[in-house]
Amino acid sequence: MAVHVVGNVCLDTTFSLARFPEPGETLNAREAAVALGGKGANQALAALRAGARTTLWSAVGDDLEAASIRQGLVGAGLSDRGLATLPLPSDRSAVLVDASGENMIASAVACARTFDPAAAGWHVEARGGDVVVLQGNLAPEATRAVLDIGRSLALRTVLNASPLAPGAGLLAGRPDLVLVNRVEGEALTGEREPGRIVAALCARTGGAAVVTLGPEGYVLAEGPGSAPRARPAFPARPLDTSGAGDVFCGTLAARLSLGQGLDQALELSAWAAAVAVTRAGTFGCGPSRDEFQTGRTRESV
Repeated sequence: MAVHVVGNVCLDTTFSLARFPEPGETLNAREAAVALGGKGANQALAALRAGARTTLWSAVGDDLEAASIRQGLVGAGLSDRGLATLPLPSDRSAVLVDASGENMIASAVACARTFDPAAAGWHVEARGGDVVVLQGNLAPEATRAVLDIGRSLALRTVLNASPLAPGAGLLAGRPDLVLVNRVEGEALTGEREPGRIVAALCARTGGAAVVTLGPEGYVLAEGPGSAPRARPAFPARPLDTSGAGDVFCGTLAARLSLGQGLDQALELSAWAAAVAVTRAGTFGCGPSRDEFQTGRTRESV
C-alpha cells in the first residue's frame, strides 16, 4: 500500500533566539537558516523514511523558489511529479525557535489555499487500502473533497487538523483517524482533558483519534465508545520541537500503510518524534531510513 500526502510545501526561514520577542520588540537571532518545509513535505519525507511508498501532492509558484523546492524534494528522495505550478509566489514560513526548543510559526500559504488536488490527479493513482494524509493548510473545501474521495475509494484517511482555521469544518469529512495536539483538540471540541478530547473527536467522526501531548506522551481512542488510553513519550532533550508533530504523523501513516496495528504504529511514531526534537529544522529532522531499518532501541533517544 502507498501513502498520498496531500498538503503544502514551502521554504522555511528559521531564526534561533534566546527567547521570543515581546509585542513590538525586535531581537537579533543567534543564527538563521533557509530550508525546505511545509507540513505536507515534512510528513511525506517522514513517511518515506519510515518505509512507505510515498507521493506528495502539492503546489508551488512560478518563481525561482519553486526550482529550489523541487530540487530539495528530489534530493531527499521524493518525487516532484505531484507538484502543480500556479501563477503565485511559492509559499514561505518564518519559524522562531527559542533556547528551550519551543517554536512559533507564521506562514504565507497562497499556493496551498489555491491548490486543487482533484485537478492534480492524486486520486487516479490511489488504490484501495492506501493511506491519504491531510493537514489544515489547504482550502477547507479542498480538504473535505479529498476526504470524500478517499472514502469512496476505500482509502484510509488521516487528518492532522493543523493549522486550524475558524469554521473550517474539517471533521465533517469524517476521517478515519484525527491527529491533533492539545491546543488544537481543545479548539475543535471545547474539551480540555485529553481523554475527553479524543472521545469527542471519535463521536464526531466515527473514527479513531489521537491527541499528542509533547513530553507527556499521547492519548488515543480507537473509535466511538472506546476507552481513551494514555501512552508515555520517549525521553529526549529537546533542541527544536517544530518538526516533531509532522514526523509523528508521517511515521504513523507509513506504518499503517504497511499493515502495522495502531498501537505499534503509534509507539514507533512517538519514538520518531522524540528523535526529531533533538535535531534542528523540520524537513528531515526525524530518523533516517537507516535508523528505522536498523531496529535502533526505542527506549530512549
